[in-house]
Amino acid sequence: MRALVISNDIIPGFGLPVAAPGIRAAGLAEGLRSHGIDVDVAVPQTILDRVWTRSLPPAAPDGASIVQPTDLASLIDGNGYSDVIYTNANMAPHLQPRSDIRYIYDLFAPKVLELLCSDERSSKQWEELASKKERAFALADHVFVNGHRKLGYALGWLLRPSVQRIRQERFDKPPLITGDPSELVTVAEMAVPLPDGIEVRNPSHLPSGPLKIAMAGYAQSWSGADREALIARLLDAGHELRVLAPRHWGNPHAAAAESLLDSRVHVQQGALGYPEFGAWLQSADVSLDLFDQSAERTLAMITRTTVALRLGVPVIHAVDSETSDIVRDHDAGWVCGSGDIAAVLSACAAASDPERFAAKQRGAIQASTLRFAPHAALATATRLWEQT
Repeated sequence: MRALVISNDIIPGFGLPVAAPGIRAAGLAEGLRSHGIDVDVAVPQTILDRVWTRSLPPAAPDGASIVQPTDLASLIDGNGYSDVIYTNANMAPHLQPRSDIRYIYDLFAPKVLELLCSDERSSKQWEELASKKERAFALADHVFVNGHRKLGYALGWLLRPSVQRIRQERFDKPPLITGDPSELVTVAEMAVPLPDGIEVRNPSHLPSGPLKIAMAGYAQSWSGADREALIARLLDAGHELRVLAPRHWGNPHAAAAESLLDSRVHVQQGALGYPEFGAWLQSADVSLDLFDQSAERTLAMITRTTVALRLGVPVIHAVDSETSDIVRDHDAGWVCGSGDIAAVLSACAAASDPERFAAKQRGAIQASTLRFAPHAALATATRLWEQT
């Protein structure tokens, strides 16, 4: 058995900043390999061209290749893949149905819900995105979702009559829904590869001096809570705040760090490579991520928080997301409403206590091992290969 994971972004290993889709693709590949499956990763040349500024072309990390999206069919033809996994729907238009390949659609991020929460949506955008998603579902023989909350969302799309019509009439593929449709969707947890040279934090780490709080991640227009009042109160309470909120190449209009900050905040300018980001996160005591509640955030697996937990860093996280469930399950931090400044200050006070901090850090390390380590995260998903 040989599988191809088609990334929707740059993956770790290029020496470049990475975003959630690249971490997702690399984690899927590492998790499948850990279960004995031969896996390659395809990284789109079109995305790499946007951020690679050096004269010599980059060398792809082991097991990965740089491919023009229009050449994906040729790559698949020449390498004998039994399974092709595409993360999100953007690359699906370049794929064609084949009877000898099982296509797996990894419904990583609910892009339609992101558009729903955006102030820039239009009827044309709705139609284009919905059409792309329907085609991606129609091509699929199975669907992965990174978290239990997306199961119903995925089934809602999968059961659309238009999806079945595309599958049978345009793709000439047999009907997908022949029994229990829930058997066609599998939870593939968020597998987070460790950055090169970074290990899970030693459990003996304890705060020293002011509590060091990291706020990290690309600032998205649909997820930004009002941070100014919170930042002022955290600083007044004597905590040390470190912020990394660069602009992402795919969302140049999103607010960056300078619009969120007090002059007393330690600002990391610009994006960081994955190993540097891991070291930056571990230099703080806790990671803070609050956001306005929305349909998108409720279903989202918040990558910046999952990376922190994978590194053994306790978190202060918003109340309702796929990730907040995991924080509660493993007692890996604190959950607070985005507007509940008193609750955040209380969490920070608790994190400043060595005994209470140590308990949450043990929970973060447990979540790292049981939920986000690639072998554990893909354990359920790999049953697909055990059955074939």
